[in-house]
Amino acid sequence: MERLSGPELVQKASQLIANNELDEAVKIFGYLVDKLPDAPLPLLSRCTCLIQLEKYEEAKKDAENLLHFPNMPISEELAPGNSTLHSVAYARLAKCYKELGQIEEAEKLLKKRLEIEKTTNPRAIKEKINEDDKSEVGTNDEQSIETNKAAEKLRLQGNELYKLRKFKESSDIYSEALELDPNNILIHSNQALVLSKLNELDDALVHAETCIRLNPKWPKGYYRKGCILLEQKKYNEAFAALQLAKHYGGEDADLSKKIDLSRKKLKNSTNLKLIIISVAVSIISVLLLYFVEFEQIKSVLYWLFNNYFGDLW
Repeated sequence: MERLSGPELVQKASQLIANNELDEAVKIFGYLVDKLPDAPLPLLSRCTCLIQLEKYEEAKKDAENLLHFPNMPISEELAPGNSTLHSVAYARLAKCYKELGQIEEAEKLLKKRLEIEKTTNPRAIKEKINEDDKSEVGTNDEQSIETNKAAEKLRLQGNELYKLRKFKESSDIYSEALELDPNNILIHSNQALVLSKLNELDDALVHAETCIRLNPKWPKGYYRKGCILLEQKKYNEAFAALQLAKHYGGEDADLSKKIDLSRKKLKNSTNLKLIIISVAVSIISVLLLYFVEFEQIKSVLYWLFNNYFGDLW
């Protein structure tokens, strides 16, 4: 990359994007970000590529960093529907929050973007208010936003039923919510919890793993999975999942307790296996000693050595 000029690198990245080689384009924009820390456009371009790659946590950091730059006009070609740098930064942030299941935060960010556009481009707002906001957060019309709101309302209803220990009713409500918003990570997390309370552990595990698929760096997804695996007595896998929850930022006291419990269970399980093996060996030894004549033992050993270890003699 060092042999190419800035414009040549941008041209190369554009070609990579056209060929859908987004990971390589991200590398080039990352290089430009490091070399040109005072230039916001490489950062904006990398943010856009990361969103297309569904790497929303990384994209969110880039969008937040864009807000540290002075607000400036940008071309329509660079970010359609956005007239300033901060406007597009808020739109990108809203997209990330929406995909991470934080609908209310996404809507707040879109309102900030709209205020900027009202000030800088009032005519466009009057002609086509909020149309591009919806495309930025992954929706095509107001109906999709209303659907997400309805799903969130159902989730909160399910939470109240859970507090009343009405687990079956709570699970049914979460199922309705997921029909409206199947990629809502919070609903999947809640469903995993309530299904584990109903001892439907296999189904609970599916929802926990869906949380991990939707956001591989969200600690609660691994926490849910670890707790379910503990219930299934899969202590080795449970310990690994809970350690990942801690690795990705889980800090609550209950997580530490679950890690200690899984470690203890894993140790006890290993010790039990060793005890069983020792007892089995002892029983076989006694049986051989008292019920098999020495000459028979000698014949068996001779046969074993002759057939399996003969090449070593």
